[in-house]
This record gives sequence, structure tokens and C-alpha cells, in this order.
Amino acid sequence: MKQTPVVGIFAGAAFCTAALLAAAVLSIFGTGTDGLRRALQVTARFSFLLFWLAYAGGALKTLFGSAFQPIAWRGREFGLAYASAHLIHVGLVVWLYQVSEQPPVSPSVFWFFSIGLFWTYLLALLSIRRLAQALGRVCFRILRFAGMEYISFAFLVDFVGHPLHADILNLILYVPFAILSVLGTFLRLTGWASRGASITKSA
Repeated sequence: MKQTPVVGIFAGAAFCTAALLAAAVLSIFGTGTDGLRRALQVTARFSFLLFWLAYAGGALKTLFGSAFQPIAWRGREFGLAYASAHLIHVGLVVWLYQVSEQPPVSPSVFWFFSIGLFWTYLLALLSIRRLAQALGRVCFRILRFAGMEYISFAFLVDFVGHPLHADILNLILYVPFAILSVLGTFLRLTGWASRGASITKSA
């Protein structure tokens, strides 16, 4: 019960920030397809940063010590903040489909990222502890692992799946986030290896 207000603050702040970012981009570039695509880029990256903290926070604490403990402790809050902020992104996707004469992406791309959305909100639902407990510890861990890794992979595909151009804006929108995405997976793998080595040593 004590964590509920904190979760609400994280989720509410993330939602409002994503909404403000989208509104700012649309006010500058307009509400046509170009403006919507730019707003999608910005909101996706904001959502990714929140997801990354939930995804890599535990590994950062394992590898680099107590300095990262506050991030690791707030993994649930960052995860729900990501899911909340991503609602704005989803709304922009729906808007883009409504104003586009043709589907903005191919059906295969659409379903690939739709699966990521499914995992996002399934994991958000499973953050309700009673539901997680009803599934059982092992099943919950399997689902959480599968969902987090799929979402991470979906972000990586988004960041590396576009041809790079030499302009600074394009580089800023893709390269740092692609690096962070790869780094997050590397940190997770290294953290698991480190914990496994510690368990083996203790045994």
C-alpha cells in the first residue's frame, strides 16, 4: 500500500511528460503525417529511457554496487512509468493510421511491434502482486523475462532498422539509443554471469 502513491506519481509524471513532448513536436511540425512521425520518434525514445532503467537497473546494481540501488529498487515504478508514457505513443500511432492514405508500415512490421505492446501491458497487469502470486514464482519469472527481452529487442530493431543519414538530428535520434539498447542487454548478461559466479563461489 505504501508504494501505490509512488507508483502513481511515476506513472502520472511519465504520462504527462510524454503528452507535453508530443504536443510540443506537433505544435512545431504540424499534425500531418510528418509531424506525427516526428512525435512518434520523440515519445518512443522517452518511453525507451524509462524502460531501460527498469530493464538494466538490477544489473547496474549487481555490477557497480549500491550507488545504483535506488534505480534497482524502483524497477517496478520505472516499468509502469514506461507503460504509462507509451500510451501517448500508441495514441499517436492510431492517429497516424487515421490520417495516412496508406498503412504507414507493412503488416509484418505492424504485428512485430504489436507483440511488443502486448508484452508491455501484460507485464503492467502482472505488476499487480496478487496476479503475479496467482501465476506462481516460476511462471511469473518466465513471463517477465520473455516480455522484457522482447520489448528490448523491439526497441533495438526500431533504432537500427532505419538507414542512417549524415545529418546531426538523425544521428542523435538513433545512434545513442541503439548503443543504450545493446548496452542494456550486455549489462543484463554480465549481471547474470556475475550473480551465477557468486552463487557458485558461495556453494
